[in-house]
Amino acid sequence: MKNASSQITRPVKLLAVAAAAFSVCGFVGTIHAADPAAPAPSSPPAFHGGKSTWHDDFVRYDFLMDKETFEITPFNRPDDERFGVGTPPAGKLRCIVVAPNKPAPGNPWSWQACYWDHRPQAEVELLRRGFHIAFITPDPDKQWDAWYAYLTEKHGLSKKPSFAGMSKGGVNAYQWATANPDKVSAIYADNPAIRPEDIPKLLDLIEQGHDVVGGFRSNRNDPNWRRADAEPLL
Repeated sequence: MKNASSQITRPVKLLAVAAAAFSVCGFVGTIHAADPAAPAPSSPPAFHGGKSTWHDDFVRYDFLMDKETFEITPFNRPDDERFGVGTPPAGKLRCIVVAPNKPAPGNPWSWQACYWDHRPQAEVELLRRGFHIAFITPDPDKQWDAWYAYLTEKHGLSKKPSFAGMSKGGVNAYQWATANPDKVSAIYADNPAIRPEDIPKLLDLIEQGHDVVGGFRSNRNDPNWRRADAEPLL
């Protein structure tokens, strides 16, 4: 019997999901192209979590989510966490939102799928360009659905966030995005792992016009892209 770790693969040849070195500016440009902004709301989203500062003095809000009831409450993070995030209390998940100084039209946001605060250059650049940055303790489940609803329905963030995932973060991004194809605008995956069962679903996303940053990327204007070109690489 295969062990659990064998169910996650890192397909070296799968150009569609193997992102090696992409500039932050290229990442941002892809996200903007993926989902045209909606009209700006009359006022920016207001959050009331435990308030602190993140990189470049952007405002960070922390919350706890109950795993069973999905209730979300403010949480004052410990000072020794600095910019990172610690282990949540039993029965809870940690949730974080970092707000831009001036939200971009449509309130776009990037969902950080794992490893909060690891090499945060892309997130900082997105904040400068008006994106919110959000995080919830892995792994994807109904709690992630509740976090999405909290951010989009209660606080007015875009209903089609982008995803950023490195390594195990790729697993999380692909798993949630392929289960919710109408709720994601783009995926940026850096040296990602992926569950075998999510690979055909990911190709479905690409066919539908979603952007996946990595060698094979959807191009709505390219009539030559074919699913059959990618499948032999799996």
